Parts: sequence; structure tokens; C-alpha cells
Amino acid sequence: MVILNFRMTCFRAVARWALGASVVVLAAALPAQGAPPAARAASGWSYEIANRVPAPRAVLVLMPGFGGAFSEFSEAGSTAAHRSVLADSLAARGIALVLAAPPAGVLFGDDTHLQQLEATIRETVGKLGADALPLAIGGFSAGGTDAVLFAERCAAGRCTMPHTVRAVFAVDAPLDWFRLWENASMVVEHRPPGANVEEAQRILVALEARLGAQPSPASSRYLESSPLAATARGGGNARSLAGVAVRAYTEPDIQWWIEQRGLDYYGMNAVDAASLIRHLKLLGNTRAELVVTTGRGYRANGLRHPHSWSIVDQVDLASWLARELLSPSPRP
Repeated sequence: MVILNFRMTCFRAVARWALGASVVVLAAALPAQGAPPAARAASGWSYEIANRVPAPRAVLVLMPGFGGAFSEFSEAGSTAAHRSVLADSLAARGIALVLAAPPAGVLFGDDTHLQQLEATIRETVGKLGADALPLAIGGFSAGGTDAVLFAERCAAGRCTMPHTVRAVFAVDAPLDWFRLWENASMVVEHRPPGANVEEAQRILVALEARLGAQPSPASSRYLESSPLAATARGGGNARSLAGVAVRAYTEPDIQWWIEQRGLDYYGMNAVDAASLIRHLKLLGNTRAELVVTTGRGYRANGLRHPHSWSIVDQVDLASWLARELLSPSPRP
């Protein structure tokens, strides 16, 4: 055990030197051919208004995964404009779609990161000609992590924008940072065949910057910053979402994860999705939903991967958002 801890300490010291104190995307993806170029908000975030609604009744803010491009949300991948079934379905219901991404792709950003997101929402919604609108926020992977963090922040009364967050969704997002830290530590130490060791190294550096070098489920830094604390009463920060509509999407193809990545259930974000919804239901949230899919996860190049935006039924998502955003008052 002493040898293991020594080896992990040495690795982390080298990783921090190599990657720096914060984790950033190596290079931004080029805009899709034919797509409108992403605009830059005063906060430094990039954004794109993905559909045009003359007088929007509500807004969805959608964020890609770590290092991802807005073209992730286009059915045609990176070869066509950023059009999607979701953008068109929302427009038909009077809901504007705003895509947003941080300037340098910081992984597991702090409160300043969330303040910048709020400033970006203020600016972009202002361009839609609306002062105050019902708002939903969602994202894929790390974008979903940011969405949940932001919704928790607003539900706790820490947002100052005039827009009310009525709904949040996360698509296969890592939410329990201690669970994620333990799994990343295992991947770096044991290097199971097919596992993404480089990604695990980035995760360790980013999480230890937030939680400390040896986080524990009882540490204050973990409980104060993680979107979900699975073993804490009420799920930790997740309990602030007891009155908000929440969806968590996941495709828990355990056979794929074992065969392709050498991981078990504890290495899957599905564990966090189920825990989040379980806690919220126990808190009385009747609008918390776990959406479990089968056989939908494929990347734009056609490769099978259950950790993909494609697991979302976009027409159904648009219908859910319309129910939650366009009712006269938040549904009970």
C-alpha cells in the first residue's frame, strides 16, 4: 500500500507539472463546414444561437462535452451546419436553443466558471430580445456536469439573472466527484486494456485541484463542490434540486464497458445518474426522471459507444422541455 501511494504521488506530481494547475482543451475544434461561426461573449465563453425564434417563450442552454464542439449536436457531425432535430423541434414550440462552451474547456470549473456561464446566458438571452424567460440547461458528459452545477447554484439562490431555471438534464455526465476520482486512480494505476489513461490523468489533476490530493467522502471540499455526493444525506448539493425538473440520461451497456474499456459498473456514469434520481425521488421530487436507453449510443463516424449524445431521443426531449418550460407556473 505504501508503494502504491508513493507511485501515485510521483505520477500526480509529474502530471501537475506537465498539465498545469488547470486542465484545458488542447485545441478548439474547427467550425463545421457551412455552420455559422460561434460568437464570443464578454465572459470569454463561446456561444451560438442554434435556431431562430422571433419571439421566444423560453430558452434551452446546451453544452457539449469536455473539448467538444457545437457540431456534436448536429446529425451530420462536422460536415454540415449545426442543425438538429432538437433545434427544429424546440423552434416549433417557441423555445430558443443556445449552445455554449467555456473558453479553454476547464474541467470541473469553480464558482468563477459558473459566474461566467451566468454572464454568458444573460448576454445571449438579451440578444434574443427578452428580459426574463423560463430557462432550461443541459449538456452532454462534462457539459452535463456544468449544467447540474449551475442549476444547483441557481436553486440555492446564488444566481442573479432574471431567468428562472425550471429544468435541467444531463446526458451520461460524471456527477459524483469522489466516485470519479477513485475510478480514475484505478485506471491510471492498473491501466486496463482499452481504458483512456490520458483522460484519467486529466481527471485526477483537475479533481485534486478541487478536492485535495487525498479526497474522502467526508471531506468538506468534496461535499461543498461535487454536484452529487452519493453517500451523503440528500445527495449533498443535489438536494437543492428537489423542486426542479430533472432528467438524467444513460445507456449502461456493461458488456461494452467490460470488453472495450476494461471497466465495471463503478467506472460508468450510469451509477451517478441513478443515484441523483434516487435521492431526488426520496426528497419528494416527482419530476425527477432516469432515462435509460439501449442500443442508441453511436458516434458521428458510426462507431458504437454508449457514452454519446445520440442516446437522447431529441423529439421526446423537446416535448419534455415544452411541458416544463411553457406551463403558466412550475409544475408540482
